[in-house]
Amino acid sequence: MIKALVFDMDGVIIDSEPIQCEIAVDVLRSFGAEPAENELYEFVGVTNQAMWPVLKERHKLDASVEEILKRHQEYKKKRFFTQKIEPIEGVRELIMDADARGLKIALATSSPRYLAEHILTSTGLMPYFDAMVTADDITKSKPDPEIYLKAAELLGVEPESCIAVEDAEHGIQAAKNAGMRVIGFINPHSGKQDTSRADFVVSSMRDIDLDRLVG
Repeated sequence: MIKALVFDMDGVIIDSEPIQCEIAVDVLRSFGAEPAENELYEFVGVTNQAMWPVLKERHKLDASVEEILKRHQEYKKKRFFTQKIEPIEGVRELIMDADARGLKIALATSSPRYLAEHILTSTGLMPYFDAMVTADDITKSKPDPEIYLKAAELLGVEPESCIAVEDAEHGIQAAKNAGMRVIGFINPHSGKQDTSRADFVVSSMRDIDLDRLVG
């Protein structure tokens, strides 16, 4: 029996993957690197803490990972805190429907907590979430299941009773590794993501039928 929905954020709650990639590219260029086109899409669903050591080595950056992370945070705040944020079409209705059915709702995002709180507050969705797990709360990045196991624990629900909603291959693998069923959301702005491991695949949030999933 399904008791909870667990949502990824970037590419699921808001259509932010292109922005996240653009910001990372700008950070790399600020340190003198010239990333390849679409290079950053391989890190969709991965924490900054896991991404930047790889990119630092790949592009031979002189700056420390701590310096890079600090600049990345500054660029993110400048971009996300000055623009109006709208949720992906249909996701608000899905969350409200789940809430009306008495399902528990959690966020499991590889973004930092300050950004997740800002986005959920700005979109008016924060009151619907019973739990939140962010990059600040985990030691292992997706596809490791840690983030989804923690979300289930905070909700007080077995992972097998949860359905995750993900747009990225790493996220889908993480949720499956945790023992959850997964809805793979094909977001054309999230790069070419393999959703083949998902239990259900949709191209619109409006295609997620809770009557069929929950009963």
